[in-house]
Amino acid sequence: MAAITPTGVLRENAGSTTLHIATFAATADDGDTWASSIPHILGYWANGTDTPTAQASTGIDLYLSGSTFTLTTGEANRGLMIYVLSKS
Repeated sequence: MAAITPTGVLRENAGSTTLHIATFAATADDGDTWASSIPHILGYWANGTDTPTAQASTGIDLYLSGSTFTLTTGEANRGLMIYVLSKS
């Protein structure tokens, strides 16, 4: 488990909310965390941007505590994007 940093975060206006799109290189592992510092999170999801080695490894789950996300990646060295919708 390690802290990971996105290679970039794009902010898009989505009406009265903000959509944050964080891109991560193919280095995310199961149990890694991202301290996003995004206030007032309304929703979030992730998708893989790489090709997993097995069908059982395709999913990516996120758990939120405050503004810190913990990843469950299914296998090591996943590339992914995290989408966060916030009232900020």
